Amino acid sequence: MNITVNGAQVTFVDGKLTLSYFNVSFSAGKFPNSLNGQLQITPDQGVTMASSQEDVATISKKLIQAMVADQTEQESK
Repeated sequence: MNITVNGAQVTFVDGKLTLSYFNVSFSAGKFPNSLNGQLQITPDQGVTMASSQEDVATISKKLIQAMVADQTEQESK
């Protein structure tokens, strides 16, 4: 799985710089069984302004795997 952290969206809240989200793009698999897309990883998911690209990628990978597992489970019902 290829995961790229494209950047962060930050805003000023009460005069302090605050993380809104990280932009992440991903691709996995090979045609015809491939998946690609984009995510926004928010502080609610455990990231901060100090998070490294590797930290954000690790959280992203877990979210992507959970989405795939959930979709697979729904399709098997």
